[in-house]
Amino acid sequence: MLTLLTCLSVSAQPIEEKIKQRVDYQETPGIVVGIFENEKVTYYAFGVANLETGVPVTSKTIFEIGSITKTFTTGLAALLSLQGKLKFSDKAQSYLPATMVLPEKNGKAVTLEHLATAHSGLPRMPMNFSPDDPANPYIDYRENDLTGFINHMELAREPGSQYEYSNLGMGLLGYILTRIENKPYGRLVHELILQPLTMTSTWVSGQHSEQPVATGYSGIQPVKAWTWDDQSVLTGAGGLVSTAEDMMKFLVANLRASNKKSILDNAFALTHQPRGEAGKMQIGYGWHIRDGEIVWHNGGTGGFRSFAGFSKAKNKAVVVLTNSNTGADDLGFHLLDSKYELKELKKPFVVAEEVLKSYVGRYELAPNFVITVTYEAGQLAIQATNQPKATVYAESETKFYLKVVNAQIEFVRDENQQISKLILYQNGAVMPGKRIN
Repeated sequence: MLTLLTCLSVSAQPIEEKIKQRVDYQETPGIVVGIFENEKVTYYAFGVANLETGVPVTSKTIFEIGSITKTFTTGLAALLSLQGKLKFSDKAQSYLPATMVLPEKNGKAVTLEHLATAHSGLPRMPMNFSPDDPANPYIDYRENDLTGFINHMELAREPGSQYEYSNLGMGLLGYILTRIENKPYGRLVHELILQPLTMTSTWVSGQHSEQPVATGYSGIQPVKAWTWDDQSVLTGAGGLVSTAEDMMKFLVANLRASNKKSILDNAFALTHQPRGEAGKMQIGYGWHIRDGEIVWHNGGTGGFRSFAGFSKAKNKAVVVLTNSNTGADDLGFHLLDSKYELKELKKPFVVAEEVLKSYVGRYELAPNFVITVTYEAGQLAIQATNQPKATVYAESETKFYLKVVNAQIEFVRDENQQISKLILYQNGAVMPGKRIN
């Protein structure tokens, strides 16, 4: 049997099937989708929050939302601007401590607008970002780390001249907002956005440990939660967790912001206005704008991917939350407008348990480079020397592929039908490895 691709026209599939397929085809252990259309919200939930416990996901399941947090940060900035506490045209330096000196380029300074629109000239990440625990990378990046980097860096380009997505830039904006209000990020976003919208299940990851969050995964390998505390200075770039129900409250509020019935409406409306180019799209304050119509952002942490977007023209909003590091942006766009095509999914090839277990072992591809194959929860996983473990997926009885990188492996039998070697295919290279146990 060969690898099977979805052959039914995806446009003809019911919404439920399009969503459920993400679990059935092993894209993610769990997925929750919320759709606001025709003035009502519908939720779809398939799969589990944790593979070990089997607890099903629901519209109330808490997920890490990663960079969707940036739209909350820019919403806060817009609100403070309407309250007269900042101007987007202000130099960012004017809100920083005297010990932190943000460089200029060609005599041009970084403004708050540059930070909010990813046009600051700052890199994606600070070069001194070296977490004690790479599996939980942001929690220990502190003010002194930020100061050390800012004071010794040069801008790559003149502020305002070019779009470059920057976690550092948005994190710096969030840090500035906490200085203006003299409150930690979690408290600030709670008081100004979450509480007014009755978003009771949204907070900074790690700050409500009594509330269970879905387990994130890379394949079927559980991934440690990303957490943040009040001393983490990049929280505004990606620190929030939320539920589908809370995110629909946020999206509907943004969708209706043009009504301008409150100061929060006015703030959200400010964030949607195009402010510059972002590759083939436009950028507002935090939000990306596709084809002049769809306002959206996505998010990704170690074991989660998310999508949030809305169309004012269609009066429609969609949130997609998954506990996998396989993205689902295509699904979010497609649910907003079917003209956006879904990616093709590979249907899992079923391999007998005894065959899978026969592949378990260690394979030496080079001196000091060994791939260890294990069998876990009905699937194979591989781990190369000094690399994280990764799930592999069958495309035939002997060939498997990875989703985290573009690579394949093949198991080879000897004349006695015993597994004698593994072949790794990656980046055009063919690397055989002899089985050593």
